Amino acid sequence: MTITFRKLSELSIEENVRIWNLGFEGYFIQMIMTIEAFMTRSVNEGLSLENSLAIYVDGEPAGFVMNGFRDVDGKKLAWNGGTGIAPAFRGQGIGRALMLRNLELYREQGVELAILEALTQNESAIKLYQNVGYEITDRLMILQHMGTIDPQLLERSAVHPFSMTKGLPRDVYALDFYRGLSAWQTQWPSMKEGESLIIRQGSEPVCYALYKRTFDQEGKLVTITLYQCEALPGREDTEEIYKLALGELFAPLDYVCRRATANLRKSNQPLNDLLVKLSFTTNVEQVLMMRNMESELT
Repeated sequence: MTITFRKLSELSIEENVRIWNLGFEGYFIQMIMTIEAFMTRSVNEGLSLENSLAIYVDGEPAGFVMNGFRDVDGKKLAWNGGTGIAPAFRGQGIGRALMLRNLELYREQGVELAILEALTQNESAIKLYQNVGYEITDRLMILQHMGTIDPQLLERSAVHPFSMTKGLPRDVYALDFYRGLSAWQTQWPSMKEGESLIIRQGSEPVCYALYKRTFDQEGKLVTITLYQCEALPGREDTEEIYKLALGELFAPLDYVCRRATANLRKSNQPLNDLLVKLSFTTNVEQVLMMRNMESELT
């Protein structure tokens, strides 16, 4: 068995799409791509074909890994933007060979921290990532709610002198409690066409949220998706603050549309408890995994 690697940038777009679809054949959720969808995803999510890899076994495409890079909190971060192994090559150590070569690529690029997400039911992938040094640091919730929201569920027990400002995703970056090391899709640079909400008490920021609204071709609101929502640590009125935030970003509450969360951290218990009270249900759960690479850099 002869294993070789090629950069995705060396392949035609048709070959990239073919390898992607082979890698996700029979996956837990539908991940099949068209050429247009693949190109849009690569550009919008900041993925680098020059620094992403395809693995071949005896000349046959066996799998791929896509990577993105950015600086977060003064460290060079790499994220795994998709990994797949073709069905004919699963269970043969091909995934491990690909991950080890990918870690070499990270070292070549001076990466200090690597992150990825994996579906909780994909136990074989999680075990593989753990075997090459990744550790589970949190769980990520993809929740959804259809229909309207009862405004009484978001009524606050007291009136606080809060103010709210809506703006762009980058507006949250300067906040002391902004979580830069979140799932890569939820970091502000990945929030293309996203929005931000910042809640202040006086001049002090006490909460922020990152979210997106999507509209159909007629301009009708279809989906509101929450990516991050964090209150200032140490606040005793966290639930009250979250009620205010959700009431604002999911408004109008009597409007029928899909409301969802995307990779919201499960360790934020007060927020998750509130979403459950609002009748959000779990659609998908993932694990967030990280690997510290600083000690391996020369």
